[in-house]
Amino acid sequence: MAAYFADGYWATRDRLIPAGLMAVTAYCAVLIYFFSPAGPAVTATGVPINDFLCFWLAGSEVVRGTPQVAYDNEAFLALQAPYLEPGAFYPFFYPPTFLLILAPLGTMAAIPAYVMSQVVSLAFAGAVCARILRNWTGVLLIAAMPATFNAVFHGQNALLCAALLGAGLVALSERREVLAGLFIGLLTIKPQMGVLLPFAFLAAGYYRAFSSAAVTAIAVAALSWIVLGSGTWQAFLEQAAFTGQATDQGMAGFYKMASVYASVRLIGLDALPAYAVQGAASLAALWVVWKVWGSDEAFGLKAAVLVSAGFFATPYVLPYDLAALAVAIAFLVQATNGKQAFPYMWTLVALAVLLSASSRYIGAVSGVPLGLVAPAIILFVSMRLVSFSGRIGKEVQS
Repeated sequence: MAAYFADGYWATRDRLIPAGLMAVTAYCAVLIYFFSPAGPAVTATGVPINDFLCFWLAGSEVVRGTPQVAYDNEAFLALQAPYLEPGAFYPFFYPPTFLLILAPLGTMAAIPAYVMSQVVSLAFAGAVCARILRNWTGVLLIAAMPATFNAVFHGQNALLCAALLGAGLVALSERREVLAGLFIGLLTIKPQMGVLLPFAFLAAGYYRAFSSAAVTAIAVAALSWIVLGSGTWQAFLEQAAFTGQATDQGMAGFYKMASVYASVRLIGLDALPAYAVQGAASLAALWVVWKVWGSDEAFGLKAAVLVSAGFFATPYVLPYDLAALAVAIAFLVQATNGKQAFPYMWTLVALAVLLSASSRYIGAVSGVPLGLVAPAIILFVSMRLVSFSGRIGKEVQS
């Protein structure tokens, strides 16, 4: 039995594809049950009771000409009150650039807007993974990820961010640096997902991609300032203190989060020493990415290292953000041509996939911080494939 898992005999196409299709079918059944018009996650007025509520209401406020309301916690709480139980609140922490994306959704009814946002994001992410793998199974990879189901169930933007990140890396692998920078610049709608990207670009000498990303980020920010007004940006900046406070106090729940900071807070450290540990982890992740991206290693391994290491570089990550690991896994498959390079390699990857949406529930029951185990596994596998023999970066030998 041990040899079965060690040699990766189970990881065959005729087993993985049916398993993935069954997972997707189960996800769809659960989502239809919860979010059908009479489902338990929908109000009597047809509004989903999940994170998407704050996205939809924020988009609606843009349409009404009052986008700054999304950053006024008291006013935004009042908007949400008719849909939620007393004391519940979904704050809006995203920069005004994200409001530009939400505005069209604000013109629609809540459930159609929710469905469209998730279907389009999933299609985009699926297309990116399919491009990486050069076949349709990339769509199944992202669709079958438990973290993907988590993202869709919560109505979050994790799939859109994973798609932007993956699209940027795909364009970079094809030497289309300006296009890569465009995608990465758009990723600033959720800046914590791209903390290490500028350093990777500089280490590898992708200066056009770096410049393109910077110009895109500035241009999108300027567009949001023109369209939404300076008052919206002022409100966003004024809310920054609340955002920091929410992170410090674990408003989302430390057991739910997948960061070094949340993990050490969960085991009892106070905020200041926890930030010190997070800072050390961020520097370590930066060093790893800088060394690997400055080498001549296979691009697929560079991408897998970058995506997985990124989770160690920011204090605020939630389980649905782990959907981006599908991009890292796709690049691992591409770099190894689907072959197992060392014992238990694909078994470890499968374990990471399973943990991508279950760590929060284990943490809630046991208090054990497991949120970072999935990205840690993918980072370990990626680094295990990188050879350190005088220099970093010998191509993987299959």
